[in-house]
Amino acid sequence: MLSLDLFSCIGCHAIGFERAGIEAAALCEVNEWRRARLKEQFPGTEIYEDVRTVPTTKANIVFGGPPCQRTSVAAAIHGKRDGESLWPYMLKAGLDAGAEWIVVEQPPGNAEWEAAVSRDLCAAGFHVARLEYGACDVGAVYPRRRVYLLACTSLSRLEIAWSAVPSEIESVKRAADARASWCPDILATLPVVAVDAGEMDRGAKSRERRQWIEALGDSNPPEMAEVIGRAIVRAES
Repeated sequence: MLSLDLFSCIGCHAIGFERAGIEAAALCEVNEWRRARLKEQFPGTEIYEDVRTVPTTKANIVFGGPPCQRTSVAAAIHGKRDGESLWPYMLKAGLDAGAEWIVVEQPPGNAEWEAAVSRDLCAAGFHVARLEYGACDVGAVYPRRRVYLLACTSLSRLEIAWSAVPSEIESVKRAADARASWCPDILATLPVVAVDAGEMDRGAKSRERRQWIEALGDSNPPEMAEVIGRAIVRAES
């Protein structure tokens, strides 16, 4: 199966899908530094710059977490809530791709926005199920709860995927333990003190670290998308 990965950041969603057996047909990320990281992680894969101008890319699945300045709590705190949403462009990309699955990721707490997205998906011929779980459910040491609107053109396949999610969460958690994804000994070696990590200087090391911190802050661990990918693969098989 092929996915069109939108709002790709540094590719954590695409890595999770790859682990589930789903290949990225193309990625899309507006930030230049993050696109460079995607090129390193996915050599040879097409990477687009703007979701508003993504050319038609055939894919079974479209996956993304569109920024929504209309509902973002962080945007409101920083005085940057402007009412714009990139969701309509994601939906258009999905329809142009001929995708049978569309997965929309968001933080919880945006019930009105979720309802509007679900209505758009239903109007476009999709059935929609809502999932909510956290990074902690797949073994992480932090909560990071997220909502996934899982949409499919087939109600029966959607029911299979939705029903599979609890068991896939457990499977992915075991796989993450086997990979030592959350190994305390490894995490303890990370330079989290700003002075020790070069955060206080003004050189390239400090700028690079800030880029990584911002990108990781915008990313879910790959295990979260892996759950969705495995559930879809189960429904398709």
